[in-house]
Amino acid sequence: MSKRIVGLDAIKGIAMFLVVLLHYSFYTRYYSSGLAGTAATVLCVVCVPLFFLVNGALLLPRERKPHHYRGVLQTILIVLAWKVIAACFFVFVDGGQQVSFKDFLLFLLGGQLGNYPAGYFWFMNALISIYLVYPLVKQAFDAKDRGPLFVVGAVIFGFTVCKDTLKLLLQACGMMTGHELASLLGGLSEFYIFGNYGYTLLYFISGGLLYEYLFQGDGESVRISTKWDVRLSELFSRRGLLAAVALCCYVTTFCIQRFQNATQGANLIVLDGYWLLPTYIGASAFFCLLAPVHFGIAPIRRLVVTVGKNTFGIYMLHMFALTLFSKLQQTDMLAYMDKMSGFAVTIANVCWVTFLFACCCCVSIILRRIPIVGRIFSL
Repeated sequence: MSKRIVGLDAIKGIAMFLVVLLHYSFYTRYYSSGLAGTAATVLCVVCVPLFFLVNGALLLPRERKPHHYRGVLQTILIVLAWKVIAACFFVFVDGGQQVSFKDFLLFLLGGQLGNYPAGYFWFMNALISIYLVYPLVKQAFDAKDRGPLFVVGAVIFGFTVCKDTLKLLLQACGMMTGHELASLLGGLSEFYIFGNYGYTLLYFISGGLLYEYLFQGDGESVRISTKWDVRLSELFSRRGLLAAVALCCYVTTFCIQRFQNATQGANLIVLDGYWLLPTYIGASAFFCLLAPVHFGIAPIRRLVVTVGKNTFGIYMLHMFALTLFSKLQQTDMLAYMDKMSGFAVTIANVCWVTFLFACCCCVSIILRRIPIVGRIFSL
């Protein structure tokens, strides 16, 4: 049984909370689209990168488990079970539209379920794809010559982070000069073979490499270094520097969102946010800042570990909770929120997100203890 890295549990819990917050902003009647609401949702741009950083940290530096593809098959079966549950929930509980058997099969194979809000399964599709090529990535990671690994990482970095950041700069230049310039990069996708979610592999590899700088240990026996900045002294001398880097990246991302809002009408979200350089740097800095934290106070540590163990269950349950909550908002019970100011309603919404997050966590904790049922919460 491997020792849990509590800092990684904390990162998973925070990332999961940001996922719920982001999706909540899309499916609520009372969410401020002004500066206060946007300031909250811009934080969510790091949620997906953090999850893939953690997955890379947990898998790449450790010894590869035997029967890897048996585990992948189990993951696929669990995700398929959740897709069946989700389809039944949205059709029979939400009930906004009918879906055909072909639509259902398309959903099982990675597509959408009509117009129902089931698109969040893309994350599991991307994660399974990484699991399928994991042995190859692991072999490159363990090799004495990591040149091939860095080449792959550099290619993905160039065609995602660099390309989309440059595209954003060209959009800004085009606005100032009156010429459309961003389309110049449109043809570069012809040279890129990793698809729309190739950047997730970049974060996965980065998580494994960052783990090596933060921790010491071999295989399954992981020992957290008592020296916070072990092997990072050349890059980061103090936690304050990491916090400052993360904050600067957040401010930069917020400015990018306001630019996209003014020029493209983007509301609350950051277009191509996961691909941008501030996101990559900010997520990596946050990962390095929080991963080594021990949480010495026992109750806090237990809470962090409990949430970390149940992030998969929360992820699978949160859209059900948001759908039911949106129906509750159609009643007069929450009509008071319509009269609140932008800042006040944002605070109220964060409180509601915390409540829904806690409810999903409690349900996950209870259900994973039930024989057979608990197996679909075990990822």
